[in-house]
Amino acid sequence: DTTYTVTVTRGNSYGSRTGTFTITATDVPPPTTNNTPWTKALDFSGSSERAQMVGTSTTVSPLKMAGLGAKVAASATPGNTSSAANSRPWATAVVFKADRNNSNQHIWNFGEGNYTGADNIFLRLSSSGYLYFGWGREGSGYNECSIGGAISSSKWYGVYIAHTGARFDGAQITAAKMAEAFDIYIFGQDDQGNWNVIVNNALTDGQGNRSITSNWSASQRMDRSFGNATFTVGGRGANRSFHGKIASMVVTTLRCGVAMPTITEAREMTTDPLDWMDNTKVGAPYRVPTGYSDYPSNWTKNQSPSRWATQVWLMGDGVNDSYSNMMRNQASPGDQNDTKLNLISMVSNDIQNVSIPGLT
Repeated sequence: DTTYTVTVTRGNSYGSRTGTFTITATDVPPPTTNNTPWTKALDFSGSSERAQMVGTSTTVSPLKMAGLGAKVAASATPGNTSSAANSRPWATAVVFKADRNNSNQHIWNFGEGNYTGADNIFLRLSSSGYLYFGWGREGSGYNECSIGGAISSSKWYGVYIAHTGARFDGAQITAAKMAEAFDIYIFGQDDQGNWNVIVNNALTDGQGNRSITSNWSASQRMDRSFGNATFTVGGRGANRSFHGKIASMVVTTLRCGVAMPTITEAREMTTDPLDWMDNTKVGAPYRVPTGYSDYPSNWTKNQSPSRWATQVWLMGDGVNDSYSNMMRNQASPGDQNDTKLNLISMVSNDIQNVSIPGLT
């Protein structure tokens, strides 16, 4: 704020008198604007509809964690990614609106599918409208974190999940260890139009990490490798199809032995992924999906291995996005062999115009 002091002199033939008053100009911050347009989204209505990444190799997939099946010790420094040799930390972010169909649905899934013995990592929505992050094996069971709910069918949400790289076998695993191995935030719009963290269904600008011991159910090993795994948005492969709209999906590697991203970065990665990519990734050192200490000197758009380490899909708002081109990774929109999302069992009208309050 700026305060101006005004001096006034009143005078006539008998003399003069001086007085002062102040005017305070209150600075109002300009409306928040995003580099990400937020005008398009993919509409999913079940029936095996999904967007599936074409590349499945360890080279192009951060969530495949180099194909390693290994225990990984947690960092000795709380709040850091693991510095163990087999550590392959990662982070994801998604913005979506659910129809609240009465079914068990996966918003995104990385894994081997629905057969017994298939390993999967996922974000799912239960039939009662509660969100869960899970990691485990079909037929054996899943470790799951209850993120929040029941969510509204009239609102958009963003969910950010980051993994420190720590992985435990069946003898080691506990809810407390799982809580320490992840940062999980759910974002939504407040009454002032800003996107803030949701804690217990209330909006707050506090920390709001949902990965706490009391939210976890954990008894299953997480040190298995992922074999013939695929990454899908809008379902678990052809089943557990999502009903609703998804406007963005981000997947990225994290570096080993460093501080986990702050909540400020998590919010930007979720609510403005193009700005996050420009401000956080471009020019910075990074880890390739298969590497531990292989830090190329600077992340660069439209180049490999940068596009393999970070994928940003805007579901129709991105450069080269269309039904014929499918959904392109905005880290390298020309790439159609590794990180493109193919639309499976979908039609051109599934790319829809949207307006997301607080983002668009």
